[in-house]
Amino acid sequence: MGEKSKRTPADHWTTENVRTITNLFVVLAGVFAVMLLAGVAIALLGASNKEAVVAITTSSLGIISAVVSAYFGIRATANTAQKAASVSTEKAGEAAVAKYEVRVKKSKVDDINKEIDQMERAGAITQEAAEKLRASSVKAEDEARRTDPMNGFA
Repeated sequence: MGEKSKRTPADHWTTENVRTITNLFVVLAGVFAVMLLAGVAIALLGASNKEAVVAITTSSLGIISAVVSAYFGIRATANTAQKAASVSTEKAGEAAVAKYEVRVKKSKVDDINKEIDQMERAGAITQEAAEKLRASSVKAEDEARRTDPMNGFA
């Protein structure tokens, strides 16, 4: 498949990785705090008050599931946004290169037409030859204008 890239330990400590780990620890700390508070409340109420124990347990599980679901939902959204931004930047770069190539191609055709005019005035080529060359350059210029910059060039 190819050689594996050699990564250093510093490569793992990017800003995004640190944020991800920090966010995960915050969520885990929140879940632990809810579990601890529920455990303390149940211990203070005692096992005899079953209705209160059920209410505390149910509420605690609801809070935990909401926090965990929110974490993963936000994380998934952030990952999707990051990928979309990456693809968008890549496509914008490709479009810029393609547009530049079209401009260069048109500029070359303009330069050729100027040279044909100069050669004709200097008598280096006949009027008939100059007209054929101009027709060819017009054809090339039309082709350059019709080329879709996003599909590249042959």
